[in-house]
Amino acid sequence: MEMDQVVGPEERYRSRNSIFHAPAHNKYGRGSDFEPKLVSIGPYYHGRENLKTMEKVKPQCMSNLLKQHPTGASMPDDMHKICTQFMRFESYARVFYKEEFNHFSDFDFVRMLVLDSFFIIRIILSLSKTVQKSMPIIDRNIKEVRSDLLLLENQIPLFFIREVYDWLLLIPRTDSRAFPPFECVLKPFICIDMPWRINPGRMSSGAAHLLDLYWRCSSSPKINKQLSKFRRDCFQRDKPTEAVYNLPICTPKVIANATALHQVAGIKFEKSNFKLGDNECASKLNSEGNYDGFDVIFSNGTMRMPCMTIDSSQTTLLLNLIAFENSVLPSMRTFSIYLKLMDELIDSEKDVELLQQSGVINNTLSSHEMAATFFNDIGNFCFIDYSDHFFFDLFRDVQKYYDSSWNRKWASLQQNYFSSPWAVISVFAGVTLLILAGLQTFYTIYPYYNP
Repeated sequence: MEMDQVVGPEERYRSRNSIFHAPAHNKYGRGSDFEPKLVSIGPYYHGRENLKTMEKVKPQCMSNLLKQHPTGASMPDDMHKICTQFMRFESYARVFYKEEFNHFSDFDFVRMLVLDSFFIIRIILSLSKTVQKSMPIIDRNIKEVRSDLLLLENQIPLFFIREVYDWLLLIPRTDSRAFPPFECVLKPFICIDMPWRINPGRMSSGAAHLLDLYWRCSSSPKINKQLSKFRRDCFQRDKPTEAVYNLPICTPKVIANATALHQVAGIKFEKSNFKLGDNECASKLNSEGNYDGFDVIFSNGTMRMPCMTIDSSQTTLLLNLIAFENSVLPSMRTFSIYLKLMDELIDSEKDVELLQQSGVINNTLSSHEMAATFFNDIGNFCFIDYSDHFFFDLFRDVQKYYDSSWNRKWASLQQNYFSSPWAVISVFAGVTLLILAGLQTFYTIYPYYNP
């Protein structure tokens, strides 16, 4: 297939101003979580002194991938010839950025995108075990580099990476091994060592960049449909403004922590059938092909939640996802709302211990106190609209159950008399003795009145 016959990106991707700086309130006190540690991708951190080591590696990645090409372009020395192949995408690639970057000429801008694309493709192919030739500097730091590639401010348009990859498919391989389709090599890059389940059905969606792709693959179509239906129902009413305005009055903004919910009202926590972090993506889809990873169900005093593995390396990813949602998708803040719910449930190490015993949390940190701090710190950056989030029914139902005097009395009875096997035995023995004493009294009095 000739390059001129490649379908233009305008027909496949429609994303503008989607690569930007994280909001100041998200970066407050955590600016380092948004800055790359090893490699600069795109224009925001281009030329940083502490990132120049990897800039020297990018041409090596290019050489590693370019084996033989019909045009004769096989080494970075032919950079001008290679960049010419992609100059037609320059103006469209620029609209993905909120800043204009006029200090980059058209050629320099495309050259940067080409080198970054080759570097990213080399990382993706390494993680998918598609390439056999090793590059020690990449192999040693691949986890750290991958973390840099999922930073909000460290992105290039995904369509450009795809165009470079499609161009590579035209190269006759010396080892006679063709590269797999782009979606296949992307899947391991998204799935490996991540805290959230993946919806592989959205791997081919028109994401703007890699972080956007990760967000789309992690989001639940079922929840998105529920939220869209809720918004549509509100606006179809006779007085939509009043309907939206009055919702927070009947929907609590906070709920008690997990320990209080359990001890005061007897609410139980159970693990759902799947867990966040499971790499067996396809096997965890429901019968309709939808991923329900953020679903939390409350019924008959039991809250069923997916299991989340807590890892110290997740903070950077989660903060960038929250910043992305706050800036681009204010009405679809799935990560922010779920993490805010976890922040509400967890106040101390006692809450972490309870949720871990219930299978809702798999804490790999050194202590439960650190896990509680993990969620509390993340929760401080989650800004949600309480009139428009997919847990408003859950908050209302949990609060109603918590306020019920009957549920509180029953929970108190369970805590005082059925909290342990010995307490149950004591209650049973007491009831048995009471029944026997009653029978003895009956048989003592009955003959007197009925000789």
